[in-house]
Amino acid sequence: MEIKRLYNENRLPFFSALGFSLLAYGFCMTNKIPVGDDLNPLGLFGKGITTPSGRYGLELLRFVMPDVSMPWIYGLMSILLLAAAVCITVRLFEIKSPVLQILLAGAFVSFPAQAGTMLYTFTAAPYAVSLLLTVTGVWYFITGRRGRWIAAPLLIGFSCSIYQGYFSIAASFCVIYMIVQLCRTKKTALTIFREGVMMLAMLLLALALYGLALLAALKLLNLPLLQEAVNDSLSFPRRFLVVYKSWLMTFLDGRFGYVPNKVSRVMHLALLLIVGVTMLAQLRKKGDLPSLALAGLCLFLWPLSCYCLYLLADSGFIHSLSLYSFASLYVLCAALLDGWSPAPAPALKRLAALALAVILCGNIYCANALYLRYYLRFEELKSFYTTLLTRVMETPGFAEGDRLAIVGDAPALSYDIDRHFTDAPLQLPSLELGSVAYAEDIISQYLGCDIPFASEEEAAALETDGMPVYPYDGSVKRMGDVIAVKFSAKEADA
Repeated sequence: MEIKRLYNENRLPFFSALGFSLLAYGFCMTNKIPVGDDLNPLGLFGKGITTPSGRYGLELLRFVMPDVSMPWIYGLMSILLLAAAVCITVRLFEIKSPVLQILLAGAFVSFPAQAGTMLYTFTAAPYAVSLLLTVTGVWYFITGRRGRWIAAPLLIGFSCSIYQGYFSIAASFCVIYMIVQLCRTKKTALTIFREGVMMLAMLLLALALYGLALLAALKLLNLPLLQEAVNDSLSFPRRFLVVYKSWLMTFLDGRFGYVPNKVSRVMHLALLLIVGVTMLAQLRKKGDLPSLALAGLCLFLWPLSCYCLYLLADSGFIHSLSLYSFASLYVLCAALLDGWSPAPAPALKRLAALALAVILCGNIYCANALYLRYYLRFEELKSFYTTLLTRVMETPGFAEGDRLAIVGDAPALSYDIDRHFTDAPLQLPSLELGSVAYAEDIISQYLGCDIPFASEEEAAALETDGMPVYPYDGSVKRMGDVIAVKFSAKEADA
């Protein structure tokens, strides 16, 4: 009976999340779109830097999610885990409306941060585990489960060890939960303030556990911490200003690509307006000045909780995959409107449903456009290097043991991956897809040619000043046992 009850309670958000995920990510899951980890000059088919960057949990997950390129399997695992996270979110905020459950599930799972994450085959599923652990930890603590002071910090702390970016989801969920409680319940402001202090203590405990475990892992493995990722260049007041500026610019100029075009911008601003009007209407009916003051404080802290990574991490390491917490806007709007019936609730609900539906459709469209662009770009890259290999093999004197040296930067290709039918592109943590740093991996792993490459030092020492740039005649030339291909002038010659 318990299983049947859980199924009945969660089937709508769960299957909605699965359906919208397949619409958004189906192309990516059923095609091999190499990017980032699939074309990593530091190690093909790998999760990149793990423990030194604070992600020892990501290293541990290699045992159950190995470095094998399986877009369908890891994609399916990812969307199942995301769907479970949506169900817990719906239960946590007690959203009963079927329409709001469906639209919230769709907007949450199709969020552009996840669209970018799905391109990184080997980390998509582990990151989904991290997101689920974060949401579960917040739910476990807020619902007052037995052992919550142990379980919740452990869940959130281990989530940080997989991907630190999702800590902001925990922080933002705690803040918006306080806002919802102030508006929808008869709890006093003092009671909710005390709950907020306990949530803050739990989050700090989770960070402490994560930090202690990280120090132990680094000590045990004798590894250094990646210091470049720590924000030590700005004072704390400046960091707070960066937080609020970045949050505001996400709406106004499409920073991070979360609000990808003008229509989406209007819909997001409409949701913000709906949140403000709904809060004022519900707090006015409550008639409690301390609740109004605490709600104002929580509303002020909400952007800080969403973008709290800026307080610790260097801004150069924060990108479009990091701030999934921006999607807490959809959760807050749905939670405030659900179960609220007095005027102007019906009109606001219809407007919010329209805005969420438009955002959902836009996210699905942009995700598919992004994948198509990357797919076409890589097809062009393969054709480019196939033609290059043909030129190399036709070079007079080409013999066994000859090495290939690429001089300069690759020429620009026609498919611009940053213009995927949007005004604001995603900022992804990888080199430009056409970078020559990927050339050896593309040629060896995707074209099946085992021609050895000369070292960077050998390539830099070649005399290519008089050679034209590729693809013109004379741009491919044999120099001893090295076949030199001149893409552009060397920096020293430029």
